[in-house]
Amino acid sequence: MQEVGGSIPPSSTKHHEWSQQTMHRFGRFLAWLGAVLVMVGLIGGFTALFMDADSNAVRLLTLVPLGFAGLLSGIVITQLHRPADGN
Repeated sequence: MQEVGGSIPPSSTKHHEWSQQTMHRFGRFLAWLGAVLVMVGLIGGFTALFMDADSNAVRLLTLVPLGFAGLLSGIVITQLHRPADGN
């Protein structure tokens, strides 16, 4: 039986670094998208609420928890998948 050495083959680390970079970019995109959804939901929802357009206000205010979930997910993804070189 052959004993396995302690080094990782270079081919697997290249794919892993590409995966980390891609996930970090996706996390940043998701965080920005979530922040925009929260802002649109709050500003548009309260504007519609003050203009007595209650059904539109409810639709726009439902973007706030969805945006917050996206923002939180994006921040977690960016923290878990940091690029190796500190980019």
